[in-house]
Amino acid sequence: MDQADKRNNLPIAITSAKIDKTNNRSEHSLLSVVEAEIIPRLMLAHSDPRRPADGASLIFRTEVIAFTQALLSQDIATAAAIVDELRHIGTPMEAIYVDLLAASARYLGELWESDERTFTEVTLCSWRIQTMLYDLSPAFQSNATPQTSNTAERRILIATLPGYQHTLGVSMLSEFFRRESWVVLAIPAPQANEIQDSLSSNWFDVLALSASTDGEIAALAQTIKAARKTSRNPKLAIMVGGPLLHRQPELAQRLGADGVADDASSAITLATKLVQYQMTVRLN
Repeated sequence: MDQADKRNNLPIAITSAKIDKTNNRSEHSLLSVVEAEIIPRLMLAHSDPRRPADGASLIFRTEVIAFTQALLSQDIATAAAIVDELRHIGTPMEAIYVDLLAASARYLGELWESDERTFTEVTLCSWRIQTMLYDLSPAFQSNATPQTSNTAERRILIATLPGYQHTLGVSMLSEFFRRESWVVLAIPAPQANEIQDSLSSNWFDVLALSASTDGEIAALAQTIKAARKTSRNPKLAIMVGGPLLHRQPELAQRLGADGVADDASSAITLATKLVQYQMTVRLN
């Protein structure tokens, strides 16, 4: 019996249906945790040939809950033991990232929405998940795609919009791009002009922006427009993603982006095609 047969396929979902319950909490704080820190869709469901074709989770819901509860209790040893056991039985690192770390972050959102955990508890646990991601990075990158000598260097800047923190999601997407031999600069919480300054002082082939709420539409449009003006690369490709673009994919074209991606796999595919198109334009 293979691993997919050993484990339940229990969907884990988070909604923002209870967003109105923030009367006595900062709306910005809520959006940072539920809409942003709980893994924007840009980061979810990275495809891998070893995973089930239907995208089914390789990891039990009970394992996700146990992992999350351990981190909430500051029992890092137990959380690490869960990861070690999953690796021991052959769970792919992609599944541990997506089906455990990302799923744990979504489960935190469920706990917050049901008032079972406080904002502070959710924030601290999100930081612990981020730490686990960093700890697992060497293993994740161990099967990185080697860059051949005749392959041109590809550079991407991955960022949220100024004033918004999508730390975990941006970090996870960066991991997938680095594994594909991209040179990555990640800015999970940019200052007002930090994206433009980075684009004007460094060459990037692609800018990837993530947005979560309708309130970010104007900022997204302004950031795209400013990026076009300040980029050292006059043919800079701009792709967008996140919960906002999942709900309204038509915004990508309207706001001047070159494409929209729903998950890490489609983000890498789109970025690669955009770079190939840039090269074609330059040659012609």
